[in-house]
Amino acid sequence: MVFLLSCLSLGPIKPSRDAPPPCLCDSQDSITIVEKVEVVQTQREKTNMDKVQSLVQAITETYARLVKLPDLGPGKEINELLGNLVAVCSEIHDQDTVQQVLNHAGVKAVLPWLRKICAEAESCLESHWTAHILKGSSPDEVITRLESFPYYANYQDLARLELCAILSVTKTAPSRIAFIGSGPLPLTSLCLLDALESGATASGLPPPPQQKQPSRVVLNIDFSEAAIAASLRLCLALGARGAGMEFLCADAASTAQNLAEFDVVYMAALVGMSQADKEVIVLHVAGRMRPGALLLVRSAWGLRTCLYPEVELATEGLLRRLEPCVVVHPYGQVVNSVLVARVRGDDSREGDVRKGP
Repeated sequence: MVFLLSCLSLGPIKPSRDAPPPCLCDSQDSITIVEKVEVVQTQREKTNMDKVQSLVQAITETYARLVKLPDLGPGKEINELLGNLVAVCSEIHDQDTVQQVLNHAGVKAVLPWLRKICAEAESCLESHWTAHILKGSSPDEVITRLESFPYYANYQDLARLELCAILSVTKTAPSRIAFIGSGPLPLTSLCLLDALESGATASGLPPPPQQKQPSRVVLNIDFSEAAIAASLRLCLALGARGAGMEFLCADAASTAQNLAEFDVVYMAALVGMSQADKEVIVLHVAGRMRPGALLLVRSAWGLRTCLYPEVELATEGLLRRLEPCVVVHPYGQVVNSVLVARVRGDDSREGDVRKGP
């Protein structure tokens, strides 16, 4: 009560003379802030446009120089051009930037031809190195030359990545693998055998010494007689390192080869150069595989699709034959994406989910 009386004796409380802070919305400063935001946004858009233009220019100018080369065999100029192209296309960008580059009229006009050039150059490179490797006078020298291939480590990384993708959907490491589109230098097949023979199981640990391991076999299939002949000579020259490698000259869509005995069938990135082509081939291949076996298809994502065609397995036609299981998009030096699907037992989408091949 005493407190209340003392307050009354002081008279009414006067409001503070300190005025409240002005609303930014009513000040000149607010206009400045908005203008600064707009300037920053404009700068960002310009930076992005510059980046898109730079990427487009790098891709189209590389193509323009590639088409002028007398041939696509390995050499200083083509090695530099393709090396720079791979570096540019392996960069990681946001989806909007990637779409702007891929949808650019200049890029769209050259993209199919650029992929064909890259495919032919890759084949020339492999043929060149196969001939170089075969000059080794002993299995040890042949192996040394093989492992000096500039992209040998990339093949090892890709093989491990693909094997991990396979083991993520089945507890049993594959014993029999078919590789369609193996080419003249079957490095993936050799790296797969190395990984499997060294004990690459689902646990990642080597099997017990007393445990008898199944014989690993990779059947390399290619439509080119020259590629099959070269790769066969290479594996014979490798001695014991080439054990388990088999070869067949056949078209990917051929119905002559029964694939039912294989746990996994690979489709190389250059087997079919469009989604329509790949769908036809995939249906032919899956139709010759046993239900529950795995089909691994190499694809690409982002700007890497300038080098290899992108593949989509979740289409109406393919879903009748395949159950997509895993998609892996690498961000490092490995260029190809990995798609793994299980072969269905019939043409419907229903049915039991199988645990492994």
